[in-house]
Amino acid sequence: MINARLNLKFISLLTILIYSNNILSQNKVIDGETVNQKKSDTISFVNGIMNKKYYEHAIITSEVIDNRFKIDVFLSYPQMYFLSWKSEKNNVLFYGDPFFIDSSTKKIFARETNCEVDGDSFLEFKNEFLPFILKESNLANINDYLFENGNKFDSRLASYVSNKNDSYVALWFLVKRFNENGYSSLYEEILNSFSKKIKSGKLWMILNQEFKNITIKENKKFPDLHLKNTDLKEDVLKIPNAEFTLIDFWFSRCRPCLEQMPLLKEIYSNYNSKGFNILGISTDKTVNLEIWKKRIIEKEIPWQNYLDENAVLATNEKIFSYPTNFLLDKNGKVLKKNINPVDLQKFLKENLNK
Repeated sequence: MINARLNLKFISLLTILIYSNNILSQNKVIDGETVNQKKSDTISFVNGIMNKKYYEHAIITSEVIDNRFKIDVFLSYPQMYFLSWKSEKNNVLFYGDPFFIDSSTKKIFARETNCEVDGDSFLEFKNEFLPFILKESNLANINDYLFENGNKFDSRLASYVSNKNDSYVALWFLVKRFNENGYSSLYEEILNSFSKKIKSGKLWMILNQEFKNITIKENKKFPDLHLKNTDLKEDVLKIPNAEFTLIDFWFSRCRPCLEQMPLLKEIYSNYNSKGFNILGISTDKTVNLEIWKKRIIEKEIPWQNYLDENAVLATNEKIFSYPTNFLLDKNGKVLKKNINPVDLQKFLKENLNK
């Protein structure tokens, strides 16, 4: 009798779990309408340059017939997308204005270059996030603002999260900034400011793991990097015995890297005897290694150079823009990231001319 009751309870519990799982895993049909006179086309909502690992569905595609389309998709957390049209693939891969789709989305209005969505996340983005970020600015587009005011955006993003720590909109923009600029202590501070609910979600967990994987951090000792030397033999980067060392990530076809080289050489010449050194780390692709070697010779680069072939290490460290540099103290601790040559010269004048 007791076993029968236990079996009955087990069956009931199993039924509830199966039923609940079916409800949670059901796809949702979202109606769409084009308001740009595209009566027939193929519309796609894509991840843009964002890594697919952040998404449950990196690409959502639907046929447009008589200005109407439908998407059938399950999203357990809000996703940031960008608009793409099949008819424009040869000219525009996707448009840069982000929008959000979540479980509350019922309708999508697709224009030529952007989308309006009725879901909670998009409404937060439109009515709360954008006004907060763009306040006191004459710019109306988030991409234009980011291009001109990156540091101010990061500061306002931190303030936004401190006031609204359950925002997936803000979390997605942190993902975007981290993948554009790499690690910063401010980004880690923002990451840790989110609510427990956000931290229990898949997106935050993926991003948090990426932060943990970063080994080059401000105020931390620069790691021992396994690279190659100019003879293409395996080597470990050795921090020289100097008061300050600049680690410069570059590659042979990087114009900004090459343009700053003369000034770096001048700084090196003026301060090397006083306790300053430079180490170069190239991220050249395998096919360009001879060009890399040639650049070192023709530019008469006097400091030691290493190779991170195909940018394997740099990619793991979220180094995507070049040049990227790190200024170290005599103990190998990272003091500054991306110090420009003019500020570097000023810093060394103040700290090595005593």
